[in-house]
Amino acid sequence: MASSRVTHVADSTSQLLASYEALPYEGDAIPATNPDSVAAMARLRGLHPPDVAHSSVLDLGCSTGGNIISMALVLPESTFVGVDLSPSHIQSARRTAAALGLSNVRFEALSITDVSEHLGSFDYIISHGVYSWVPPQVQRALLRVCKRNLAPNGIAYVSYNTYPGWNLRGIIREMLLLHDRPELSATERVTRGRELVQFMATTIPDSERIYSALLREEFALLSGLRDSYFLHEELEAENRPVYFREFIARANEEGLRYISEAAPSSWDVQLTNEIRARMRSWAKDDVSYEQYLDFLRGRSFRRTLLCHDGVHVDEEVSPEPIKAMYLSARSRNEKAGPGEPPGSELFRTPDGVAVTMNHPVVIAALHALVDARPTRLSFFDLLDQTRARLAGRNGEITPDLLADMMLRCALVTLIKLHTVPAACATTLSERPRVSELARLQVSHGEYVTSLTNQNLELDAVARLVVANADGTCSHDDFVRLCRAALARGELNSKGKSPPASEQLPAAVSAAIEHLFVGGLFVG
Repeated sequence: MASSRVTHVADSTSQLLASYEALPYEGDAIPATNPDSVAAMARLRGLHPPDVAHSSVLDLGCSTGGNIISMALVLPESTFVGVDLSPSHIQSARRTAAALGLSNVRFEALSITDVSEHLGSFDYIISHGVYSWVPPQVQRALLRVCKRNLAPNGIAYVSYNTYPGWNLRGIIREMLLLHDRPELSATERVTRGRELVQFMATTIPDSERIYSALLREEFALLSGLRDSYFLHEELEAENRPVYFREFIARANEEGLRYISEAAPSSWDVQLTNEIRARMRSWAKDDVSYEQYLDFLRGRSFRRTLLCHDGVHVDEEVSPEPIKAMYLSARSRNEKAGPGEPPGSELFRTPDGVAVTMNHPVVIAALHALVDARPTRLSFFDLLDQTRARLAGRNGEITPDLLADMMLRCALVTLIKLHTVPAACATTLSERPRVSELARLQVSHGEYVTSLTNQNLELDAVARLVVANADGTCSHDDFVRLCRAALARGELNSKGKSPPASEQLPAAVSAAIEHLFVGGLFVG
């Protein structure tokens, strides 16, 4: 019996390895996994996580290493280890690290089941996009590593697919698996799957309103994803969603306890007090309360933070730790819509969250953060700037008031909290220079990773700027390069016509501003 289980695990591992070797999963930056972000969320719950600038980080399932390489670049006093089952992933990661001259990151081709205490102890352990896609034995091994290899005050990050949302998404997956032909190449399998979803989404009659709407929504989601994501999310043999309460029970069995999610959800925060009170009356503890939230929103994915079971975790987030943090803007301000009170302003995030604010202190603070981009302001710098913008009200703007307001803004994702200052250029040079990582990425990928661990999608003008931003080119030089590329027919962006020659100076200015605000330039 034991022998058959070992054989099953070996077979599952071999299939998984073959799939990732056939179509490697791109190793982009995953902002929520950044130790800076993880530490900030843990502090809000009263924990005292390790100093991010001098920490050790383990990435379980690191893919081609892009995520921790971008971290290693801006945290030179920290050390990083990436583990992945795929030798080709590891080889790619090692090549990139070597090209960048990084000595604080290393990569190991290793199954999670083979990770032992000999690998070392780590302040932060991250595992994104692994747990739901491996057999139960590997899931248990992953949680054991999070316990055994985690420093006493360390934090682990694990992402996974969740029910009830995946009950709906699973319908599409089952359809795709039935339609799949594993003997085809990875690219052919993805093309075949996309064709099926598109056909179903556009063919099911409108009389089947709910089913039709589900398929169309899923088609809209999948059509915007890269082939590697489509293959490994929808067509893998292993995809095991869990209920949140089940995942936490498994973590508890291994000696781990729940802290919070790695990033706040604006949806959860905007629930009324009446709704919260009703669910609290049903819930026997925080875990069951979170499970009710998942039922209410149909949640399909979680990014959970864990710590050792002996560590104290506050039940509620507190604004007090924000006074020792840095803050940055995640939103832009717009005019409020008709019917809003005078003085109101709308702030909108890149992912579509829109919140109308009418308190002058909040508006002044958000403007200060927006104007400071890409700089992160320390809390007390923000306090000074907010007071300066509201001259005559200085005595009213106390640290406690501003911390409470900024906590509320963070919970609706208008701002981001940090434990370290930004590593990118905070003033714009006449001859800007991007990181070596970005120049390496722009030659072969659709995205580049900023020095704030963000993925930036570039149009053709911005790509040309990045490729040549080595500290020697001015704005006019970039315009000349763009005109030459336009003449050669090489300035086409996906789905867009290239700008006319007379539009290029403005297009270059906009590209430089986009890259600067995005944190791509080196100081």
